[in-house]
Amino acid sequence: MPVVRLALAQMNAVVGGLADNVATIGRLRTAAAAAGADLMVTPELALVGYPPEDLLLKEGFIESARAALAVVASGLGPAALIGTVLPEGPSVELAASGDSRDVPEGPDHPRVANALVAVDRGDVVATATKRLLPNYDVFDERRYFRRGVGPHAIVNVRGVAVGLLICEDVWAAAGPAAELAAQGATLLVVANASPFARGRRVERERMLVERAREVGCPIAYVNLVGGQDELVFDGQSVVVDARGEVLARAGAFDEALLVVDVEAAASPVGVPIETLGAPPAPRRGPVAEPADDVAEIYQALVVGTRDYLRKNGFRSVVLGMSGGIDSSLVATIAVDAVGAAAVRGVALPSRYSSPGSLSDAAAVAERLDIDLAEVPIESVHAALADVLAPLLAGEPTGLTDENLQSRIRGVILMALSNATGAIVLTTGNKSEMATGYSTLYGDSAGGFAVIKDVPKTLVYELCRHRNARARRDGDPEPIPETVLEKAPSAELRPDQRDDQSLPPYEELDPLLELYVERDFTAEAMVALGYDPELVVRIVRLVDSSEYKRRQSPPGVRITSKAFGRDRRMPITNGFRPA
Repeated sequence: MPVVRLALAQMNAVVGGLADNVATIGRLRTAAAAAGADLMVTPELALVGYPPEDLLLKEGFIESARAALAVVASGLGPAALIGTVLPEGPSVELAASGDSRDVPEGPDHPRVANALVAVDRGDVVATATKRLLPNYDVFDERRYFRRGVGPHAIVNVRGVAVGLLICEDVWAAAGPAAELAAQGATLLVVANASPFARGRRVERERMLVERAREVGCPIAYVNLVGGQDELVFDGQSVVVDARGEVLARAGAFDEALLVVDVEAAASPVGVPIETLGAPPAPRRGPVAEPADDVAEIYQALVVGTRDYLRKNGFRSVVLGMSGGIDSSLVATIAVDAVGAAAVRGVALPSRYSSPGSLSDAAAVAERLDIDLAEVPIESVHAALADVLAPLLAGEPTGLTDENLQSRIRGVILMALSNATGAIVLTTGNKSEMATGYSTLYGDSAGGFAVIKDVPKTLVYELCRHRNARARRDGDPEPIPETVLEKAPSAELRPDQRDDQSLPPYEELDPLLELYVERDFTAEAMVALGYDPELVVRIVRLVDSSEYKRRQSPPGVRITSKAFGRDRRMPITNGFRPA
């Protein structure tokens, strides 16, 4: 059987960064030529970045993308499949009745397709358009794209009929993949922008095994890598044979060119892509070993943080370090993302801060080799109490006084941000955000919320993972045992502990997973054996805290349903559990 040498360009695209993406594609195409590749495949929308969102409605963007495609097409190297957007053409029509409102009509809102364009020797030789448009979870593609309903694209490479698919098109059984195989395709290539979520790689590869066996031919799946706002893409591009056996797999969270020879049945179908020279010598691609679950999540947090800072022009970060588990983890991720020299910690003790917390913050800073400033807030706290006393008929007490301390810290950190250009990293976790256990304009104030989608129990797992990695590498463990062992506390009143306001996190997090990520009702959770009073209390805390979450900064998405992009609940909401 003929052999096609594929180069899967697992690239880190910049949304809207057309010149950057053209340069990246050119660099990878040069490397693909040096590797003797017949065909290079880029991820979904690699030329414009994913997701471009309302850039697609911005005047001039589509035309700029078309000009960038012309530059890519004229470049040197093997034939390439380029993920991009195209104005409506013969194969881009209305999907079905009821879809006519997907994109606003008018000259300022062109109908566009999510496309995969085959270029070879300066020419466009074939175009495939995405047929299935996801509109769930983080995806909102019916707002922007028209469904491709024209002929499937098949190109002939070294006598192999290569069928072109885009992301969602390969997920459906008896869908576009099966149609391509029925039309003569003997090798399928799929361009993807599939965001990371816990367990997603296993889910993808299970689907590819099913699809390869269904269509009876190999499938090459290339995925985007890198962070984009809340989303992070893990790469892990993969090639499976007709039996679903993995032939090659790229590593996670790193840009890579995965080169692999794929044997497929010969077929005369399709538009030929000219190839030069003799067939390549057999070359089996590398098969990267997947990381374990917690290690993969940690990588996602590092890459998501690094790319958010890099792509938005931030060179340094500042964060409050309380000596607690959350700020210790965020500081460690920040150092792994941008280096110790770019991270500055600030300890902001109040009258309620324990000596152990200060020493723990200092120990974490020393182990990470970052600068730690100590700025006591007692004088500011007292001064504000004096200012507020006439308004409150006495000094602030209770929750008012607790929140006052948090807001003082937020003001100091944001002042440092203004003065130095460093972005403030917030340290709140998903359990706290879910239940509203945070202070508006206080601990929630900042530019990026690194662990906003990380439940508290997972915070501990991530810390232990990072310590174990340090031990293996012969480095100091960044997070001391004293931090891991002490009871969580905001330290905003004497002897305060989190479990005085919330259930223990071991009880809370499973309930939050059921309600937030799996959309269980209160009744369904009670039916599983959970205490009815506890269930109703937690559900009401989650629902009543939506207004706080709407005002929180973005952060890395690592679960199947994150607040914000995934879970979009109304703030004004009269529905309550029975």
